[in-house]
Amino acid sequence: MSNHRIRHQLKNEVKQTFKGHWGQASLTALIPIIIQAVAGFIISMVILMSIYLISTHPDIFHPSYWSNLTFGDSTSSEFYKEVTSSNNHSEVWNFVRGALMTFIGVGINYTFLDWLRNPELKFSPVKGAFQVFTKRYFIPALAIFVLQFIFQFLWTLLFIIPGIIKYFSYSQSYLIYKDQLASGNADRIEYVDCITMSRKLMMGHKFEFFTLKLSMIGWYLLCLVSFGIGFIWYIPYSQGVYTAFYKHLVEAS
Repeated sequence: MSNHRIRHQLKNEVKQTFKGHWGQASLTALIPIIIQAVAGFIISMVILMSIYLISTHPDIFHPSYWSNLTFGDSTSSEFYKEVTSSNNHSEVWNFVRGALMTFIGVGINYTFLDWLRNPELKFSPVKGAFQVFTKRYFIPALAIFVLQFIFQFLWTLLFIIPGIIKYFSYSQSYLIYKDQLASGNADRIEYVDCITMSRKLMMGHKFEFFTLKLSMIGWYLLCLVSFGIGFIWYIPYSQGVYTAFYKHLVEAS
């Protein structure tokens, strides 16, 4: 089956599962929806303000325009140094934030995987989204997150492309752990084994997953310039499609 037909099939499966239940799907993905919607609103406002400034201040691109600006008691160059210094101290926060958002995303994927496998499933959207923060999943998810971070960082040191390739190779690790736990095998494998199993599962399918994500970019950009409103639909839909991709791989393997 061609990549195009597979993408079409996955998207139709998600639409059929969510049909009549888009509210429940959106509630499950509420946290990332809010974050992305706020970002989309800010980007839309920045675009509008940029258009306004360019139309009212034609000299905005001239270097002298910015060199004469002041920010309180600081010049523009001093202000830039202060911002840069502040950013250098935010790496730990970025790691923690990345972990938290990953855990919520994994919880959403777990919920959608169960839903796709059982379209009549009844569940709590809030509990589903935060299920990774339970004793059952938290330590394994944290371990996989740290291992993935280390491996991808080391591969990225070689060059950016290997790091991106490994991102796709390791992308199914969390869902694999869920299935291993459900089948009673979690106690017989190490967390790193989930990453290895993901790498093997994705052999020959990394480009397929890449094109699937690429096919969603147009909708994402549209959401960004729609004051974030489109994310109410896009976030659960895209997460559902990516989860359906894993379901498809497992069924085909």
